[in-house]
Parts: sequence; structure tokens; C-alpha cells
Amino acid sequence: MMRLRTRTHSKKSPNLRRGFFYALLLLHFSFLSAFSAPATLPIHHTIYGQTLDQDSQSIPFVSLIFTPSNVFILSDENGYFWYSAQLSENDSVMVQRIGYESQTFSIKSLLRDSNIRLSPVILSLESIEILAENKSPTGTVLAPISRFSKSSGSGSIDHSKMLGRIPGISIKSYGGPAGISTLSMDGGPSSHTKVLIDGIDITSAQNGEADISQLPLPFVERMSYIPYDISHSTSGGSDGIVKLGSGEQKSHLSISNGSFGHQAYDVNLRKQISGIWTSLQFGQRREAGNYRVFWDHESSFRKNNDLDQRFVSLKLRKMLRPDLFWQLTALESQQSRGVAGLVWSPDTLSHREDQLKLIGFALSWIRPSGSTRLQLSLRNSHENYVNPLLNLDSDHKLSSYHLNISNMQSYARGIELLTDLALSQDEIQSSATSAHKRMSYAASIKPGFQLIKNLKVVPSLKFQASPGLFEQVLADLQIQIPLRWGPLTKIAASRGDMYRYPSFNDLYWWPGGNPDLLAEETQVTTAQIQFDLDDLGQFMFQWQKKESANLIQWMPVHSYWQPENVQSADRESSKLIWQLNKPLWRLSTFAHLSLIHTFDEIRQKPMRYAPTQTSAFGINWSPSKFEINLQYNYVSDRISMYDYPLDTILKAAELWSLSVAHTWSAAFGGLTLVIAGDNLLDVQYESIRGYPEPGRSMRVTATFNFE
Repeated sequence: MMRLRTRTHSKKSPNLRRGFFYALLLLHFSFLSAFSAPATLPIHHTIYGQTLDQDSQSIPFVSLIFTPSNVFILSDENGYFWYSAQLSENDSVMVQRIGYESQTFSIKSLLRDSNIRLSPVILSLESIEILAENKSPTGTVLAPISRFSKSSGSGSIDHSKMLGRIPGISIKSYGGPAGISTLSMDGGPSSHTKVLIDGIDITSAQNGEADISQLPLPFVERMSYIPYDISHSTSGGSDGIVKLGSGEQKSHLSISNGSFGHQAYDVNLRKQISGIWTSLQFGQRREAGNYRVFWDHESSFRKNNDLDQRFVSLKLRKMLRPDLFWQLTALESQQSRGVAGLVWSPDTLSHREDQLKLIGFALSWIRPSGSTRLQLSLRNSHENYVNPLLNLDSDHKLSSYHLNISNMQSYARGIELLTDLALSQDEIQSSATSAHKRMSYAASIKPGFQLIKNLKVVPSLKFQASPGLFEQVLADLQIQIPLRWGPLTKIAASRGDMYRYPSFNDLYWWPGGNPDLLAEETQVTTAQIQFDLDDLGQFMFQWQKKESANLIQWMPVHSYWQPENVQSADRESSKLIWQLNKPLWRLSTFAHLSLIHTFDEIRQKPMRYAPTQTSAFGINWSPSKFEINLQYNYVSDRISMYDYPLDTILKAAELWSLSVAHTWSAAFGGLTLVIAGDNLLDVQYESIRGYPEPGRSMRVTATFNFE
């Protein structure tokens, strides 16, 4: 009989292990090394910052045009921007935004301070004079608590390592490269975290989750996480929004080879055609995926973990006028993968084919008194699972269409209004649920009031409905207090309601679907405090409490399982985040610690798969033409299965990864060679019970840049 690690739910998880403190010690010595040598401007660098007004309020959709390449990027709806490229001291960036003075900054000054502050101007439009000032958006007052953009030395970085920079995150994988991967925040369900790629929602309406394994590694270039946003979050965003971006990649050919039969290549072709910046990318990734594991004190070999992924993407961008621009993103990925099964019940025959198609189009119009954004998106997926042993052949086709229109308008000094309208349609044809269609609507109104001493109060109302399923009005209140009390720079707080529709599987799966399910509801309270310690970096403390009702749980009924609105749960998290960026010293670091408490009110125990602690730290250092990336992640033990008298436990795990890169410059562009290792200590761990992950792996990536 297999021996499972068990304990009672009252026993606390282990404290942080020594590795975290070793990491901080290593970080300290890295500082000494970095600051002991004179600085020179690197050839390749990543710049990320924010576009602000003179009152340090964010300005959305600002154009940044880099010379001499003439590449333009746009800051997002909260003013944040990213750019990664080869840079020199002679390069510059022109910053434009209607209603503000155009300015030109040197790359050296941007590396010193990447926050760009614009001054308002008086615009004359025929006989009308408009004074533009205080044009900060009425979006969420809560700051993103994690941002990351790949560099040339990142190599073929896995999504789990990139997303591991988010405090409180848990990556759940069904073992190996072929396993489906989802993410959750603060011990909550995966269906409560919204995942977007270039603004396109990749959440499946069939199960309410986003499978990040369907996104090719070379396609995703950057990431940010917003902990709470009622106006822009549709069904399922109570744990926040993870925003992924395809970035601004140069023309290149990249090939990689590594452990467990890893082989991959991708090609990106970028060119300006008739004023349209066009980027075409395609590639393939193959993984044999078989690896040895030690589970329950026994050694075995995991088989049927092979993965063959092919993808092609197209990205178009054009600035029609300084105040009008559009963007189109399209992606198709096809996955052919084995299904290895549980470690105590291996499956060497089952196979899965899945395909994901994404198309997103955005049109933005900027005015001196505000901005309007129209976004259309399509998500289409097809999945087929075959198990010859059980004579099972299941087929699922899903299509989701989304239309979103948002408008920000300033009516007077210190008064703004954000309105948002979203329409969605989901359709499914499945051997398990038959054919169904669902429409949903959401409309929100969010006024913002800039009061004395920059105190900002933002109440909001949101109406959402799905005919025959859900109809309710939600409320929200956000407060932001910019401060200048020594290192204390900002206090922000919010309280509001979120929801999640039942998925098609919850409603119609046969047998067991329950068409009478109610939508899950969560009340979220958040507080943030920010500190700026100059040369010691920036600190943020976030506290968040989530009270959920009508949670959907599948329970055994006779000979099958059926979902019911039976579970209520409380979750509370405290997070400390530290970031330090020294671009002129070619050094950036981060560290975060999350303490999480969850409570299932039905079972009077912590929630399943909910850690009590997570932490991470990372350092990026680029001496000369080298680049070194080191990252450490820790997750405490978790209850994987309730049992009596002891619960089944997943062990705590700490993972180290390291990559070293070198770039050779040439007339045609350059060559970057990356040697990377993951799980360096060869830790045996699971993120889902019964699906052990691979041990230590190595990977070599060579990238030829043609620009």
C-alpha cells in the first residue's frame, strides 16, 4: 500500500527554509560586486516605467517613439510601459500625448529615471481653447504588485518561472511539459484569477480556467499583475488579473536544446510595411518529457509525457494620427501531448490534441479631456481526448466572442468619469455537455473625485447579467492618498464585490451537471502602502481579505459527482514586496513574502491546495556583455485531500533556477547564447497530488538577431 504523507489540519506548515535567507545573503554580496565597478551603458536593456502628470497621476496611452529605429510603443491604461532592445547613449525617445507637451528624452536619462512626467498645454482647436490638466485615468487606484519583461539573456524561460514573481501565486500542473497548467492566487480556485494576453481573455468558459501551457514560451514577453479591478474584470476576476504581453521582439532565429528531450525553435520577422509595424512569429517545441521520479520512497519512470507544440502569430500596429491608433494580435497554437496519468495509476496509451486560436483588435482614440477604447476579441478552442483502455473519445469545441467599450472623460478639474460596457457570447459543442450558448452583459460607471491634497475617491457601480443565470448590481469604493511623509509615498484601499458564472461543465456535464447553480460571489477588501527608500529600493505592503459565498464544489451523488453551491470560505493574505532597479549599474532585483490564511467554513479547515507561505527572490545582473539571472521560489506544504483522522499533505518545496548569457555583436545584429538550469537542487515535488514534476533540467538557447 502506498504511504501518503499526512497530518492533521491544525498543525502549522513549516516556516521559511534556509534557502530564502541564503538567497538574501547572496543578494547582499551581489550588491557589493555590482557597485564596486564603474558603470557603462549596456548594449541590451529593458526599460519599464510609467507616464505621469505633474501631480504624479498616471496618464494612459502615451506614445513613445524610439530613434533611430522609429519603433513606437504605447503606455497602457494605467500609464505603464515596457521596452526591451539594444540601446546606446546616442538613442533617444520622443514622448507624445495630445493635451501635453511633446518631449524628447535620452536613453541615459530614462535608465536613470524611467518615470516620464508630462506637462499640460493649451490646445487651440478652431475657435475653442481647451486646457488639459490632471488627466489621470479613473482606473483602479491599486498599483500592480508585480511586473516583468524578458531580456535578451532570459532564453527560453518557462511561464512558471516568470509568473513565480507574483506574490501569493501557485502554479498547478499535471506533471511534466505535457501537463495542463493553471494558476491560482492566495490559495483560491484557479477559476478566480483572470489571465489576459495582449488584452485577450484566455479563460475557458467550459471549466472557468486558463491553461497557460497553450501559450508558446517565445510568444509571451512580459507580465504584470493587478490585484483587484472591478470595472475591467468580467466573470472570474475576484483574485485579480494577470496581464501577459507579446512584447516588441526583434527579427530573430532562436533554437534551444535541453534535458528530457527538449528541442525548440522560433522565428520572428518584424518590418514596417506601409506604415504598419508587422511582426510574424512561428515556431515549434518538442519534449520527450519522460523522467525518473521518487514518490513515496519508491523510484519509477514517468512515461507518456511527450509534447509537440506548433504555433504562428501575427501582430499589427499602426498610429493613424497622434491621437488615434489600432493594434491587432492573432495567435494559433496546436498541442499534441501524452497523458501520463496518476503516479500510482500510470497511463501509457491516452493522448490529447488541443488547439487554441486567439484574435484581438483594439482601436484607441485619445482626446485632450479623455480617451475611448474599443476592443474586439475571439477565443476558439478544440480539444480531443482519447483513452483506448476505457474506450473513451471525448471532443470539445468552444468559441467565445467579446466586445468591450471603455471611455474616460474629465469634466472639470479633479472630476473624472470612467464608463465600461462589455458584451460576451460563449458557445460550446461537446460530447460531455452537448451544445449550448450563453450571452452575458456587464456595464459599469466609475466617477473619480480628486479632493484636497490629491486625495482620490473612486466609487463605482457595476451591473452584470446572464439571462436565466445571474443578474445583480455590485458596488465598489476605492481611496488613494498620495503622501510625502519621509519614505511613505502612497496609501490606497478598496472594498467591493466580485462574481463568477458557473462554467458549462458545472451546468451541463453529463452525468452530474447542475443547471440550478448560483454564481459565486466574493467580497474583496484590499489595502496597500508604498515606501520609496531611494537607493535601497521600493517597498510595498498589501493586505487583502476575501469572503466568498456560493462556491461551487463537486460532490459524490450516487454513482457520479455533481456540483453544488455548498462551500463558503474566507481568505486573508499579507504581502511584502521589495524591488530595486539600478539600470546604470545593470542590476535589478526583487523579493516578496506572502503569509496566507484560508478557512473552509463547511469543513472548519484550511482550503485544499492553499499554502500558508510563499516567497521568492530574483536578481538580474548584466556585467559587460554577460547577463546572469538567479531566481528562488518557495511554497509551503498544502492539504491536497481532506481525510479522517489525518489529511493528505503536499510537501513544501523550494526551487532554484539560474541562467548565464553572453552576447556577441556583429554587423548583421548579434548572437546570444544562454545556458539555463531549473530545479537546480533536483527537488522532487508535486503541485497536484499524484503528478510529480521533473527534477533538475538544463537548457541551451542560441538566438540570432537580424536587426
